Amino acid sequence: MRMCKVSYVGVLVLATALSMLTGCSKTISVIQTPDFYSPDLKTVAVAPFRNQTSHQGAGDIISDKVSACLVGNGTYKVFNRNDLKAVMDEKDLQIALGSDAAASAAQRQKLTNVQAILVGTVATYDSTSNSQPRQDPIYAFDSRGNMYISGYRNYVWTRNEGNVSVTANLIRVSDGTVIATTARPPMSQAWAEGSPPSKDPHACLAEASDGVAVQLVEWFAPVRKQVKIDATNTIRLASELYDNRWTFQDTYKVGDKKMFVVVELPPVCDRNQFRLTIVRKEGRTDLAERDIRWSKEHKSFGYDFDPSEIAAKGGGPGDYEVKFYSGPEPVLRRAFRIR
Repeated sequence: MRMCKVSYVGVLVLATALSMLTGCSKTISVIQTPDFYSPDLKTVAVAPFRNQTSHQGAGDIISDKVSACLVGNGTYKVFNRNDLKAVMDEKDLQIALGSDAAASAAQRQKLTNVQAILVGTVATYDSTSNSQPRQDPIYAFDSRGNMYISGYRNYVWTRNEGNVSVTANLIRVSDGTVIATTARPPMSQAWAEGSPPSKDPHACLAEASDGVAVQLVEWFAPVRKQVKIDATNTIRLASELYDNRWTFQDTYKVGDKKMFVVVELPPVCDRNQFRLTIVRKEGRTDLAERDIRWSKEHKSFGYDFDPSEIAAKGGGPGDYEVKFYSGPEPVLRRAFRIR
């Protein structure tokens, strides 16, 4: 029997963990964007990580994995630690990141093609293997059909584990200021257990290292995420907002001039583009539409539409629906009636 699992702790709240406790959900694809990020930031260098562990070379291993992940992400042009060595040695790099403003500024001037540099520290880089003897009973049946223990199967149960944790800062080359930092140290654990386990301690440590690298990319670059949204409450219709409370309703009069499509999305959807359209039930003509750019500052936001105009374009009273797009196809629909 073998078991294998990897878990990541102390990272941004994963969007895929936003499961709904009640009702059904839909999955959409979004770009999770760090608060600091701007498209003007195009080039990033990854310095060798400092190593606070007893494992020789841990800093370089993590630095190389982060560089590779950032290259795969595609947001930045990435300079790895070997690219930096071609420009400055380790001593010069320490000066560039040091507290002496004049000396550090002089060294940073050598990084002419780099806008920001990612520096970090490996706090944990550790693997373990623990084994213990176990036995399982072997059952048999006597002539009367009664079950009894006829013996035991002896074996060794082993758990292998890898643990990695880091901290990191993204520093602006032009002035040495910190652009972003890991507010919580990214940590990753990978383990395998069994008789024998499917992974040895080295493989678990490598997997945990990969997990930390993925988390660091999520801290410092936009990444695509699969997000679960509530199919019931993501889009609702309301007649007004009073005392910060929406008055929800799904029926309007043909003469009404205002209704709101109230959108509620998780913070991970910040800065993503969505689209609302309104059609006659079973119809194909967009009677009203709105492109929206979500802001995580809103728990919910109401986009106003005119029922009288919708009815005029859609053939008068009847059944209509709001469609919510997160791509080329609608992911949610909400029915309403104009009478």
